Amino acid sequence: MNQDTAQATNIRPHPALQQDNTIRHQRWEISNVLQTTLNIEQLLELFSNTIQEITSHNGYTYTNENKGLDLSGGSTAHHSCSFRLIVENEDLGELKLMRRQRFTDIEISRVETILCCLVYPLRNAFLYLQALSSAHTDPLTNVNNRVAMDDCINHECQLAIRQDTPLSVMLLDIDYFKSINDNYGHACGDKVLQSVASCIKSTVRACDMIFRYGGEEFVVILSNTGPNGARLLAERVRHAIESTFIDWNSDTLSVTASLGVASLKQDIAADVLLQNADKAMYKAKSNGRNLVFSSLD
Repeated sequence: MNQDTAQATNIRPHPALQQDNTIRHQRWEISNVLQTTLNIEQLLELFSNTIQEITSHNGYTYTNENKGLDLSGGSTAHHSCSFRLIVENEDLGELKLMRRQRFTDIEISRVETILCCLVYPLRNAFLYLQALSSAHTDPLTNVNNRVAMDDCINHECQLAIRQDTPLSVMLLDIDYFKSINDNYGHACGDKVLQSVASCIKSTVRACDMIFRYGGEEFVVILSNTGPNGARLLAERVRHAIESTFIDWNSDTLSVTASLGVASLKQDIAADVLLQNADKAMYKAKSNGRNLVFSSLD
């Protein structure tokens, strides 16, 4: 691919265009449009659509390695111009416009001038996502929290019913956790919670969603997973926790957990699904702990 590259570092408008009343008016219009959303994909799509009159193009790509983003819109084409988006020394990634014929210098300068309308809304969108993530993350274990779970489980249940796909829930409770706090202190209890969370993360699949449900309880939402698969995965988690040892001062602690799993049926709601997993977990507790029980048991 032939690539015509332009670096839009700190967005310095082309002097010949800075006095162009048309460009200034277009910047004002674009800024107003981009203030309507904090969704990054929508921002890029709106920006691409609104600059078509300034510099026509067939498609675009946006990459931000630090944020793990690789987004695109429209179609690919032979020629491109790329812009590194930097505002106040913060790297916001790279935007590439593509089309079938080469971009002229004046078109590239026009886009450079207009990019100041994008970088600040883009940075605001990242700040919003960061705040949202913090509000939905348990600071101790760095997994999702109860607020995030309440939103997620309702959405996943509706999606599974609509698409007629299986869905299961795993509820895990650390055995004798109160005794750990009483005998070793809450700092040790915190380390146990962190170790168990890390163990769950390393055992379940990347598509599974982990939540700290409260205290020493964790919930894992298992998308596209039926009863048998959920039980097998819960057994792997149980075994992984049982095999984990935690050094605390001069002691080495072993930890176990009791797990309950339940699967979605067409006629039950998200709260009932959780209740079924909770009942199964208490069966595991009452039958000796360090066990997996299913709502079908």
